Amino acid sequence: MGEIKPIISIIIPVYNVEKYINRCIGSILAQTFSDFELILVNDGSTDKSGTICEYYAKEDSRIKVIHINNGGVSNARNTGIALAQGDYLMFCDSDDYVEINWCSELYESIKQGEKTLPVSGIRFVYQIRKQKEEIIKAFPKKDSFDKGNYFETYKKGLSGSLCCKIYDRKIIAENSIFFDTNVNRGEDLLFNLTYMSHMDTFVTIPTITYNYVHSNEYSLMNGYRKDLFDISVMVYYAWKDYLKQNNGDREKVEEFATYFYLNFLNVLKNTFDERNKDKLIKKLIYNNQILNSREFIECIKLADTSKEDIRYMKLLKTNNYYLVWFLEQAIKVKKCLVDNKNFFRLSYFKKN
Repeated sequence: MGEIKPIISIIIPVYNVEKYINRCIGSILAQTFSDFELILVNDGSTDKSGTICEYYAKEDSRIKVIHINNGGVSNARNTGIALAQGDYLMFCDSDDYVEINWCSELYESIKQGEKTLPVSGIRFVYQIRKQKEEIIKAFPKKDSFDKGNYFETYKKGLSGSLCCKIYDRKIIAENSIFFDTNVNRGEDLLFNLTYMSHMDTFVTIPTITYNYVHSNEYSLMNGYRKDLFDISVMVYYAWKDYLKQNNGDREKVEEFATYFYLNFLNVLKNTFDERNKDKLIKKLIYNNQILNSREFIECIKLADTSKEDIRYMKLLKTNNYYLVWFLEQAIKVKKCLVDNKNFFRLSYFKKN
């Protein structure tokens, strides 16, 4: 008699997470849905992560441990996909944890014969020293949308995450969908957009099923990245191509351009992050190149900027960041003078 295949294969890349892996595996073993296999891909860990994984495998026959040389998270996930036996695939990160209804909520939203991608809510847990903050990202109700509206998940901050979705392994195999090992940021989104292009619809699930944990020092702020513009451009074209293939509606194109216009403005701010040790002139030159990029020019042309400051918009459209920077400095000086004036006025009234 052949081995009975599980309904779901859960894939977890594991790399140096000995502090968190017990919590992660424990939350999966506590699932109300039990017909799954858990594939732990130890990606060349140098701590006790691999040993911990082996311990669980001895305790539960549903768990399989694969040890590979360190090749990055995308390679580890591809390894898990190749070994998976389940009808459906789910992904989890080894330093996160899931709710007991993670599998059941997503699986129950799949209807036989339909090409649909379920999307549940995520709790983002920011744990920095003794400070803890939680942010919920989820759709307000259960609903079904045409794949042309998948940009709605981007607006909710759920488009790139793998861990709040369930995937049809047959679709992945038939279309050779894998993670790009040459991309180290945004690879999850690329995977999702490729997969979604083979779907008809996506279903929103308001239930919070996944806990995404941030525990590094800069998690409560936008982390500085030297290559943030390159990443943004890659994501920009990924979404542009997807929308072009699946939705040519003018209103959607304007909405897309508006979001990425605002995204590029954040990239400009990112250049002046305190962790960027470049000299001022180099920062100005870099941002000037962004303003003159084809991507920024396309966005500002199509975006809805009706609520933006007219003076600021005129300067942005000159594609001269030096003028933009001088305006920003003038605004800061003016604000500082007003704040100081109000401070001294308040001090005067307190004394009298």
